Amino acid sequence: MLGRMQALALFPLGTVLLPGAPLPLQVFEPRYVTMLEDLARDSTEHRSFGVLAIRQGHEVGPGAATDLYAIGCEAVIEGNVIGDQPPFHLLARGGRRFRLDGIDGAAATPYLTGRVTWLEEPAGADRALSGLAIRVRAAHAAYASALGATPRELPRLPDSDLAYRVVEHTAFPLGDRQRVLEGASARDRMVRVLHILRRETALLTQLRAVPGIPDPGQSSPN
Repeated sequence: MLGRMQALALFPLGTVLLPGAPLPLQVFEPRYVTMLEDLARDSTEHRSFGVLAIRQGHEVGPGAATDLYAIGCEAVIEGNVIGDQPPFHLLARGGRRFRLDGIDGAAATPYLTGRVTWLEEPAGADRALSGLAIRVRAAHAAYASALGATPRELPRLPDSDLAYRVVEHTAFPLGDRQRVLEGASARDRMVRVLHILRRETALLTQLRAVPGIPDPGQSSPN
């Protein structure tokens, strides 16, 4: 289900932000300092910007972020920005998902401003979620065992959030993390996570291939 279209400041990053996940940031690039200043002048309490994962390019410098994924996640700023001058340190948390419909060239901002549509969750309960959640938890334990780690039971939380939390705490490649974010429903996301866990467990078991991507909880520079 789609929500209304809205203008949103964009912050391309080399990671995928998930709803409910923390996002520590160190902001020093002038255009994003300006973005924070603009948000600070916003009279509403809900100060947020949009995070889109970079498909091609990098976060800073010439030619940065030459290609972005179309589905992103709102980053809601929690608390105050720390510091009187750059670099600024802030903590944001993933909020609503959105689809990027286009770049607003008339916004005249040094940072990208997008025209986005909020993606709403399907209405009504899904009876299949509880069964899928059991399978995802078992697959996650098997994955941890294949890594040689002590399997830890995932915390009790709503089944609708389980796929996000598995991805948040697991070293999946960026493309896989993005595919889960793009899932149209909790069931779709759970099925995708289950497939990824089983694939990665098979790779670890057969090839002893250990993933080596940065910890998604680390602070991202810009």
